Amino acid sequence: MLAVGEWHPPRHVFVVNLDHETLHIPYRVYYSPSLLRRELSGAHGVHRLILACLGTRHYDGYLRQACLAELFRSSEAWLTPYLIQLAGEYVIEITHDVAEGIVRRDIAVLGAFAKENPAYLGALQSRVTSYWSCHRDTYPDPNNYPGTKVITYLRQALD
Repeated sequence: MLAVGEWHPPRHVFVVNLDHETLHIPYRVYYSPSLLRRELSGAHGVHRLILACLGTRHYDGYLRQACLAELFRSSEAWLTPYLIQLAGEYVIEITHDVAEGIVRRDIAVLGAFAKENPAYLGALQSRVTSYWSCHRDTYPDPNNYPGTKVITYLRQALD
């Protein structure tokens, strides 16, 4: 249903493991923002969550942020990679929302995800560090940067 308004298919993916399954998640999707918003507003249950997951990968930062908020209203464990990936975003408002919301997630689920994805976490850490560098005027101490807080929380969840 979203392919009707797709400008072009995703070109890049990130790979994570979730409950011993390998997921290839698009880095960005290019659906019509108005079509995705319309479909999301009429959807319910798992269908709505799937649309919101896709929305977290959307090129429109405002739409990504709205879909992130939608996902944080659910406690489903399978949403974890869509939430965590947003900690490595340039848009500081999104990264801030992830840092605030992640501490309300089930620590055991986060720990299991972190344990299953050491290479992914390393790559995410690199992205977070890179984007902290872009925001270092606002966050001179990297430990106060929202993305760093997410990485720290995930590493603590491993204990």
